[in-house]
Amino acid sequence: GAYKFQVAPKLALDIVKDIHERMPDTALVMHGSSSVPQELVAIVNQYGGKMKKAMGVPMEAIQSVIPFGVRKVNIDTDGRIAITGAIRKVFVEKPEEFDPRKYLGPAREALAQLVAGKMRDLGTSGHAGDFEPLTLEDMKKRYL
Repeated sequence: GAYKFQVAPKLALDIVKDIHERMPDTALVMHGSSSVPQELVAIVNQYGGKMKKAMGVPMEAIQSVIPFGVRKVNIDTDGRIAITGAIRKVFVEKPEEFDPRKYLGPAREALAQLVAGKMRDLGTSGHAGDFEPLTLEDMKKRYL
């Protein structure tokens, strides 16, 4: 959530390193790791929201554990903030709007921009060519 911390959190990097040393082939997941970008919080608040003292995990802290086996970072709150800000903006600027197609488009675009930025920040962008595409039949075999 957006209100997990009263002060900037300090990740237990020593524990992550220890797990990685003991089980180097194990993929780790960071739960509750939204960074709660303040520029997105500002958009929500500018258009009528009241997100006071929202704080997340600093991106630098998240980036610091990637080399130690973290392969998934849960950032749902960031997406919800981006979507909420985009929708609020449409409703303030066009209060007559009621068609979901008109306000969900900007919400999707805000989410797409957020995800693209997170992919760059976390070092996952630009790697599509690193993998051989699998057919649907090959994928099904993985689950049987």
